[in-house]
Amino acid sequence: MKFLKFGLLFLITGMLTNAAFAQSADLIWSPEISYSWKQSDRLGFSAKVSMFNSLRDLDNRSAVRYIEPQMTFSYSSSPRVKLGGGYYYRNSTPFLPGNQYEHRFLEQIGFVSYIGDKRIAHRLRAEQRVRSSSYQNRIRYRLSYDFPLNGEELDNGEKYLILKNEIMTAFNKDAADAENRADIGLGWYFNDKRKFELGLQYRTQDIFSDSGISHLFLLRTSYYMNQ
Repeated sequence: MKFLKFGLLFLITGMLTNAAFAQSADLIWSPEISYSWKQSDRLGFSAKVSMFNSLRDLDNRSAVRYIEPQMTFSYSSSPRVKLGGGYYYRNSTPFLPGNQYEHRFLEQIGFVSYIGDKRIAHRLRAEQRVRSSSYQNRIRYRLSYDFPLNGEELDNGEKYLILKNEIMTAFNKDAADAENRADIGLGWYFNDKRKFELGLQYRTQDIFSDSGISHLFLLRTSYYMNQ
């Protein structure tokens, strides 16, 4: 079973990487760092900073597509349901003249379901994006499943596999579009206060665009800290 799990991870990662180069898709590296803390048993907060870097432009100032600080909160209304909201600020092309901004407000609900003893996580999110160029609404639904590579329980020092898929639609009074994001990743659970994740995401963008569908491959490196 352990061999099959590792084999699946490397097979899918290799296929996605080869496809990225074959299609001349946009290649992005997104590092992020997150810190979370609890105000009470039900109420928690999280602060995160992430970047969006073009791997094709690392030799010039246009490599940094944006820098994005984030602040979110969650409230556990029951053991299986969390309500939340937050605010993002995006500074696009910060090292080029005429950089643009985005203020993003979000509301979300997260809940879990079970297939046998397998825990499936769901997230439904609404966003209001106030950008320097326009205003846009977005609705997102994400399905995710994490499981340890050794045994049934995740213990300190163990690795885990991450599978996610998210669909979304963005719209305003003038236009609408859609996007799909598929993720596979590997996580290292150091303890209940620290973990690290390495993931590969494939984005199918501009699904309803007249100019045709575009493709993006994103390498994500994430470090999480808890109080």
